[in-house]
Order: sequence, then C-alpha cells, then structure tokens
Amino acid sequence: MSFQWSRADRSTGEGFLRIAREQIGKAIAGAENPSESPERRVHEARRRCKKLRALFRLVRPDFSGYAEENAFVRDAARTLSAARDMRVTRNTLVELMAWAGRPMAPPAEDGAASNPETEAEALRHFAGQMRELEHRSAAWRLDRIDLDTLATGLKRTYRSGRDTGRHAERQRTDEAFHEWRKFAKYHWSQLGLLESCAADIIPSAHKCAGDLAEQLGIHHDLAVLSELLGTAPEELAADIDIDFALDAAHRRQAEIEENIRTLGLQVFAERPKALKARFTAYLKGWMTDEAAA
Repeated sequence: MSFQWSRADRSTGEGFLRIAREQIGKAIAGAENPSESPERRVHEARRRCKKLRALFRLVRPDFSGYAEENAFVRDAARTLSAARDMRVTRNTLVELMAWAGRPMAPPAEDGAASNPETEAEALRHFAGQMRELEHRSAAWRLDRIDLDTLATGLKRTYRSGRDTGRHAERQRTDEAFHEWRKFAKYHWSQLGLLESCAADIIPSAHKCAGDLAEQLGIHHDLAVLSELLGTAPEELAADIDIDFALDAAHRRQAEIEENIRTLGLQVFAERPKALKARFTAYLKGWMTDEAAA
C-alpha cells in the first residue's frame, strides 16, 4: 500500500502500525539493495527515516512511544549523514555556478567522503537498527490512536510550521529558515498520509507544501555551502573564486526567499484551529462513506 491510511485498515491504530512497518521494511530493503550504489542507498534510507518521523509526529498525541522511537530513528539517520552531506554541498556549488553564469565541472570527491566500504558498513548498521525497530513495534500501544489523534497531530505540526515560518520571515537568518524547513517537510509528509480522506482537495495542498519544503531545502543547502566557503573552502576540492561564489550564494538565497514567502503564505494561510476542524470533518466523512459502502 502507499504511504497513507487506507479503508482496509481495521482501525486508525492498526493503520499506523501497518504504515510504520511498511516504511521500516522499505528502509531495510533499500539499505541492503546490492543493485544500487551506496550513495543511492543512503539517500533512500534517509528518506524513509523522514517519513517515519513525520508519521510518529502525526500520532504523537496518543503514541506513548513517540519520544523514544522518534529519537531512535533520528539518530539512525544521522549515522548516514557525513558523506551524503558533502556530496550535496558539492552538487550545490555546481548548480550555483551554473545559475551564476560560470559553469564548472563537478569537484572530485576525496576518499574520506566517498569510501564505499565505510558507507556499506554504515548501511549494514542502519539495517540492523531498523530490524530492532521492527521488532519493538510489536509492543507499541495502538488502542488510543484514533481519528482525533490524527487531526490533533496535524494541527500541532501545522502550528509549528506556521510559527517557525513567521519567525523566519522576521529574522531572515539561515538558522530560522532551516527550522522552518523541518516543520514544512513534516507538514508535507503528513498531508500525504491523509490524502485519501479528501482525494479531490488535499493533493493540491500537498504539492504546494512540497514545493515550499523543496525551496527551503535549497536555501539550506546554499547556507551550508556559504559556511564552508567561508571556513574551509579546500574541502570542496574545487578551484573557485570564493568571493564570487559567496556573492552568488547570497543572491540566489534572496531570490529563493521570494519564492518561499509566496508559498508560505499559501501553505500556512489557515489558522491551526480551523485546519483541525476541516480535517476532522474530512476524516469523519471518509469513515462515514466507508460505513455506508
């Protein structure tokens, strides 16, 4: 099944468990897939972890294991970050130079950042952690998780996205935009989880939230690149005009911030209380339709 609740789920709690185990299984399969490069496997593993954390946050109001399991998945993903982060930063530099009118060849990767054996070992460890999580899922309490849990969890994440967005617009700092990015991505994933309850309405909101998260992600990548250019440009393994690259990064960020502002106004226009009421109605109507079918 897809990453969302289904009419076939016996209860909201059982749907949560099904979705979590599907994502855990896909995380293990992706990490151990011999036909993919370590780089691709790391990307897939991190993507599954983000989905799991968005899922946990959605049921957080009535999921007693939230704090432990969210931290577990967060830490598991962090073990895969180092090589991937440097690749992203180097790719960001290449894309930035193309945008600024000075195309460049991709920088060479150094051995420390691209050691396949190191990544393969990290992926084996990650797969083991996911199997441990899968085993623990048998003991999760599901009886308190219901439709109101989902509406309340969505509201909490949405409120955090709205608040961090306002803070970012006031402060205009890389740190503030990065914090907004985290909650925008959670909100995007949670809309996807609930898409089936209002299939004619939610997909457009889901796409808009995804576009916002993507723009915030690019903004963050440029912030990381700028920091490295200012502190340790040699790690980029490229012959570049540092002053030009820094200026280009700041100009590109300013351009992206205009996109972010427009998208943010659309995604977070509604008051959190109204959002919860609307999704409560969607979910109840969805279940009523199912009972009548």
